[in-house]
Amino acid sequence: MLSKWYIKKKVAQYDCKMEELFGDCEEHSVESFDGTRIAYRTIGEGEPAIVHCPGVFTSYMFFHYMKNYFSPNHKLVFWDYRGHPESDVPDNLESITLENCARDLKAVMDDAGVGKAVYTGHSMGVMTILEFYRQFPGKVLGLIPINGPYREGFEFAAETKKGQERVTTALRFLSHKPWLMEWFRPVVVLPINVAIAKKVEINPTMCPSQEMTLYFDYVAKMDWHAGFQALAAMSVYDGSDILETVKVPTLVICGDSDTWAPKKIADELHRRIKGSELAVIPGGSHATPAENPQMINYRIDLFLKNHFSDLMEGKHAKPPKKKAASRAGRTGAASAKRAGSGAR
Repeated sequence: MLSKWYIKKKVAQYDCKMEELFGDCEEHSVESFDGTRIAYRTIGEGEPAIVHCPGVFTSYMFFHYMKNYFSPNHKLVFWDYRGHPESDVPDNLESITLENCARDLKAVMDDAGVGKAVYTGHSMGVMTILEFYRQFPGKVLGLIPINGPYREGFEFAAETKKGQERVTTALRFLSHKPWLMEWFRPVVVLPINVAIAKKVEINPTMCPSQEMTLYFDYVAKMDWHAGFQALAAMSVYDGSDILETVKVPTLVICGDSDTWAPKKIADELHRRIKGSELAVIPGGSHATPAENPQMINYRIDLFLKNHFSDLMEGKHAKPPKKKAASRAGRTGAASAKRAGSGAR
């Protein structure tokens, strides 16, 4: 009884904090292809639009820094996967796949009135944006994979194919029998977990404790049937064949101390996606977006200015003029462009 009261209290604290961080966003929901309700939030105006795809067993909570930085000049979309707290748990748990997450994102985009966008993906979100590109390449202006794998999400923990299969089998088993771990739910929200996380994975000098508290409170709110099924889907997904097909500007971001999605994965993404850029955050763990959001925001801003300056300046492609402009006119236009690109 006491543990249920404590969990309820922590979930209420999570909801209150998310309202504080994202209360300035407009809340929406849309029915996806199979009737599952998908929740999302929007804020801001301006192109290119930026759409964020979070990780599994988490939400877009760490990206309130991105919201505050980019919303004055861009339309931003944040959404929750099927089975995650703000969205509905589907009737068929087997429908929680990366392929269907991409279809859910398409429904969100259509409902939000966003034709094309730049997509950021954190952790499992990397797989989501790659799969979205596979299915709907015409809706993608650019990709920004952050701290995530592109195939077999637990390859780091299971070095052999057989080990990988065992991990997947265990996760699918737990998705149908989460009561085996329900005793762990009250433990998740104990304050000591923040200290443990900083010892095991998180950079203790860079990640604010309140960010990790928010994360653990979210895990306590999560439907674990859906969460383990999403982890199982992540463990078998393979987006290897997509990488060489990517033809849009891509910025790969990783932390050099990430043990869940090691830097070698980012190196592979960078090598195999032709023309991509790589940004390595010193000291960054798997929670790099919460540890060094300023560096990530500045790097993304530079990426956007380098590749989408015309959109950011409100320009549209026009046919070339038959008559050349005067030298004075060209000089004035160039000066105005330089002045505009330096402003935020």
